[in-house]
Amino acid sequence: MSVGKPRTPLVGILACHKERANGTTYSRVNDHLTEPLLEHADVTAVLLHTVRPEHAASVLARLDGLVLPGSGSFVHPARYGKADAVPEREYDLPRDATAAALLRAADGIPGLPVLASCRGLQELVAHQGGTLEPVPASEVRHRLRAGVDGPDRWAPAHTVAVHPGGLLAPLVGPGQDPGAVPVNSQHSDRVAKVPGHVFVEATAPDGTVEAVSVGAPERFVLGVQWHFEHHTDTSPLDRAVLAEFGRRCGSWTESRQQQ
Repeated sequence: MSVGKPRTPLVGILACHKERANGTTYSRVNDHLTEPLLEHADVTAVLLHTVRPEHAASVLARLDGLVLPGSGSFVHPARYGKADAVPEREYDLPRDATAAALLRAADGIPGLPVLASCRGLQELVAHQGGTLEPVPASEVRHRLRAGVDGPDRWAPAHTVAVHPGGLLAPLVGPGQDPGAVPVNSQHSDRVAKVPGHVFVEATAPDGTVEAVSVGAPERFVLGVQWHFEHHTDTSPLDRAVLAEFGRRCGSWTESRQQQ
């Protein structure tokens, strides 16, 4: 039975686990992520700290959407079957464990929208049984650096080809070539193996997997390798991704209120 006007969807954003030199630990989410979510997805965002696996389902039961954002840290190779860490890389084992627990719980809540970017996409792929690998030198620049490649490290770095039949294709705007959509790029690992049940939504010119989805169209579980939160004013696709995520969250909110 309906209980009146739908409330604003409540979305959880997974935080990174950081440690200061003095041993103090804290959680962090980039402010550049939260503002576009509020503006273009029209949701209320809350920060998710480390969540114990046994609590993941109950946490998600209170939410209308889940966001796994990018980070400066890497998914530990043990998460996709490789035991050895790469020297001098930053890892975040608490976030690895929390992301895995939340994604397992989300599989049991098919209506819950999940949006992931960069590290988040890699967490999603690892959870689904895929693997990662370092980005090799190629003709496509997958990691721009301010002052080296230009003044803005979040400027478009290369294009992606959006594949038909997925979640992204309907979001490509009129007049925009789905075979050459510009995106930014800030990643040193990439998807190496994609399980058969995971749909490849987009690829870079060198073949790098740039977006995937799981369970579409019934589920909205979308991961992109780029950072959708930067330069939304000049990226129609990123605005559309955020708006569609917000719409799906709103639909999930309404369906829960009517139960």
